[in-house]
Amino acid sequence: MHKNILLIHFNHSQSGSLTTWADMRTSKWKPNYGDMLVCASVVRQLASDTFSRIAFGDTSSAPSDLAVIRGSTYLHDQFDFAAACKTLDSLRTPAAIVGLGAQNPVADATFLDGNSGARDFIARLNERGASISVRGDFTASVVERLGGKNIRITGCPSLFYTLARPSIAVPELLATSHRRLGVSLHSGLSRNIFCHAPQEARAMHHKVIDFSIRNSTVTSLFEQGVMREFVIADRLAPFEERVEAAEGLLKGIQGDGSVSALDIVSRMVSVKSIEEWLAKARDLDAIIGFRFHGNMVALLQGSPCYYYTYDSRLEEFCQLYKLPYQDVTEEWRDPVATMLEHDWATCNAAIAKCHQELMAFYAENDIPSTLTP
Repeated sequence: MHKNILLIHFNHSQSGSLTTWADMRTSKWKPNYGDMLVCASVVRQLASDTFSRIAFGDTSSAPSDLAVIRGSTYLHDQFDFAAACKTLDSLRTPAAIVGLGAQNPVADATFLDGNSGARDFIARLNERGASISVRGDFTASVVERLGGKNIRITGCPSLFYTLARPSIAVPELLATSHRRLGVSLHSGLSRNIFCHAPQEARAMHHKVIDFSIRNSTVTSLFEQGVMREFVIADRLAPFEERVEAAEGLLKGIQGDGSVSALDIVSRMVSVKSIEEWLAKARDLDAIIGFRFHGNMVALLQGSPCYYYTYDSRLEEFCQLYKLPYQDVTEEWRDPVATMLEHDWATCNAAIAKCHQELMAFYAENDIPSTLTP
């Protein structure tokens, strides 16, 4: 049955059939590339072509049959739970959240126990939906402590952007010196709720970039919304400005001279749509690095990835999907050797389980879905 669906807290932009975003240097709105992928994935998974959108803090006035809330990192001490509750209280329809996440630098599941706003938010999710979709075991523990009922661990819906269930296999070239590697960058990390070791994370960037350049025939460095990285990749910017930005990046990640500014400029990749992002990742044999969705574009192609983690969010996803990873404070390990040795069958089984859980979540909340077994 056709349904009008209200989308809550969806911040993606579109141009025709593409999920795309504006140039960071000319637009006041600074896009979050990962958010774009999550939003586009959920919309693709909903069997409807009639949508309206509101943000947290707004109230609903458009007619709708149900509401779908984009899950994100809402469960932290800085989130405006009052605004979210205001929106949920205005609804006259069922509502369900897909992919809710908790964020704590050291994965302490008790950190919101005394937050009444968080409890109010979870209580409304209980009231409005048949179940709550969360992205991993850590978030499930936090939600349960806050009173959440009927919790399903689905991972992030963006893993099923193509509507298919990815199956990861190691490309033959990855085991050779002719491999092609991508590196997802997050060089602007600082000490906050999203990073417990910013200095180590930045220093690890240099090690990863140097390793990739020395151990592959192609290295693509993917910027993901950090202005300095975007400038490096921007071919419309003056070349001197790009080189200066690259020098600044190297200084920030404790470069020792083994990687030059021109090494960075010649390899930096920028994208302005989900489809372009996937296309540029398609010819790589693996992606390693620091961004959850930056590495996920490899998984969406059926290619392996390796994560450098610095917060509960990244660890939660890696543990859920059984992906190879190491914390940025740990001793260096060869990421290619680790990916070659990794048990990808276990990873594929974990992905399949999340796919089943997501389908079950949509079904029990009476949300029409395009996902198939």
